[in-house]
Amino acid sequence: MTISLETTGTAVPRARKRRGQGVPAFAYVAVAPTLVLMTLIVALPLLYSLYLSFNSTNPITKRWVFVGLANYERVFQDAAFWASLGRTLYFSVLAVIGTTVLGTLMALVLNQPFPGRGLLRSVVLVPWAMAPVSVGVLWSFVYAGNFGLLNGFLNDIGLGALARPWFGDGGRALNLVTLTQVWNQAPLTTLMLLSSLQSMPSNLHRAALLDGAGAVRRFFSITLPWLKPTLVFAMVIATINALMTFDIILIMTRGGPGAATTTLSWHGYMQSFQFLKFGEGAAILYVLTFLSLAFAILYFTVFSRRKPMRRAEAEAELPDAARRVQATMVRLPAGAPRRMLSAATSRRLGTATFRLGVAAILAWSLLPVLALLLISLSPATDLIRTPPSMLPSTLTLENYRAVLWPDGGTTSVQAARVPLSILNSLLVGVTVAIVNVALGTLAGYAFARHAGRRFFSVSLWALLLTRMVPALTLVLPFFVLFRMLGLIDTHLGLVIAYSTILMPLAAWMMKTTFENVPESLERAALIDGCSRFAMFRKILVPVIRPGIIAALIFCFLVSWNEFLFAMILTSTPKTQTIPVVIAGFLNQARFYEYGPLFAASVLAIVPPVAVAFFFQRYLVQGALSGAVKG
Repeated sequence: MTISLETTGTAVPRARKRRGQGVPAFAYVAVAPTLVLMTLIVALPLLYSLYLSFNSTNPITKRWVFVGLANYERVFQDAAFWASLGRTLYFSVLAVIGTTVLGTLMALVLNQPFPGRGLLRSVVLVPWAMAPVSVGVLWSFVYAGNFGLLNGFLNDIGLGALARPWFGDGGRALNLVTLTQVWNQAPLTTLMLLSSLQSMPSNLHRAALLDGAGAVRRFFSITLPWLKPTLVFAMVIATINALMTFDIILIMTRGGPGAATTTLSWHGYMQSFQFLKFGEGAAILYVLTFLSLAFAILYFTVFSRRKPMRRAEAEAELPDAARRVQATMVRLPAGAPRRMLSAATSRRLGTATFRLGVAAILAWSLLPVLALLLISLSPATDLIRTPPSMLPSTLTLENYRAVLWPDGGTTSVQAARVPLSILNSLLVGVTVAIVNVALGTLAGYAFARHAGRRFFSVSLWALLLTRMVPALTLVLPFFVLFRMLGLIDTHLGLVIAYSTILMPLAAWMMKTTFENVPESLERAALIDGCSRFAMFRKILVPVIRPGIIAALIFCFLVSWNEFLFAMILTSTPKTQTIPVVIAGFLNQARFYEYGPLFAASVLAIVPPVAVAFFFQRYLVQGALSGAVKG
């Protein structure tokens, strides 16, 4: 009878948990705004986009004809589609390998103590903090055939015979665009891995050192297993970002030469907005969506196998970890030499290699940005001279005067738009960050405290799945729906569109932040008579202030750099953001605009670079909270 009573006593609470009893109403209220808004601004537009893919539309007569799967049949029978899919996979594989390997190496170096480490960490984040539009402008001028920086550098060092039109060959152009993607995205991998390395208990390595394990053995036996969950996550994020790449391709090659750099994202954009084949374009973009979701499912599958250990758990397993390292070591016979080099020689060689790595990271991250600053201070005639040279004939602030204090008589129309576009970017960026972090903080609390409940678990994964939807898939229904609702060319339209990217990001970051706050704080406040909302506002919010700052920084950076939504959904200077104005310079194709173009590009990177420098500590802190930049 005792056994029966105990069994019954334990079964009832479990049944109640399964039914969701015991969840306070405040949790549902906290998560409701996020779920309702994401349904309105993501789920419904996605369904509308699916409906578009089943129709043939005529933008002139505005007639819609239901054609079923005919658009998909035409897409799959199109050789251009399969060619663009092949280029997408090639580009994505190379980009993921490059960002993962380079990001890992940089994280390992930056995790070591050395003078100036904090400064170098900030410098490393600069390429990632830059808008992809500015990145594309910079590197397209580096590789420009007649007067590019790379050819100018080769001429300056006496190797002018090696100069060539770098984008003249299709295969080389695709590889160069991939290299640009790696330069832009590798710091994100570095950021996530560095945060994971800093949470690794040092006792693990000390135990292995006592057993005589070298650096290579310790990396494969301790560091790599510890980093595995974060590394897999970083690789999946890098893959999604590569599949979605649009801005860099638009600025650098526009899918050329020929179709050599036409990926699925560019192919879908051309079908939708250049040829106005909304049905076929929606079908192409849905294929891209399914491809992205496949990697999302891979992420869920891999991460559901084994949760990463917390610091306390790792330290508890320290003896076993040390024994595992010892077991993997190759034991040498007694009396056999354990080193090929003396200890002093090994230390000197290791120090030299480490310093070389630091110098390489600094040059890789900073030199292109300094080159952008240099050409923004160069006269327009220096930028188009042949043979090209990196050395300016003089330095001038005229390019900055043209964009900051435009003169109606001498300043071009595009340059005159720069000041207002910067204000638009600030207004939209700050608004989007505040709104999404406020809602994300409420939702994050509910997800963190009730993750085991089916409603919250399913809602969280559904929310994260929306992050894997390419922006191009949403921008097409947004364009059609916003035009019907009068939201085209409005700040409100941009805030709504940007929230599709940032709301899942903010909720996930804040969920992880709340998971590190002990529940005893809440219970104590509730016992003292606080309502749940008062407890949340007066007790929890002050405790998680660093996490809120990190989320605000990430959301502002993403919104400041966002280009696709702003390009499609704005049409006049009153709402255009700085990335859109920078892209507009390229449409004029006038040589005297190059100087103001580069000056505007420098101004566009000042706010995000300043954030990377001054808030680097918060960025590292928030990196493992699911923070990803599309």
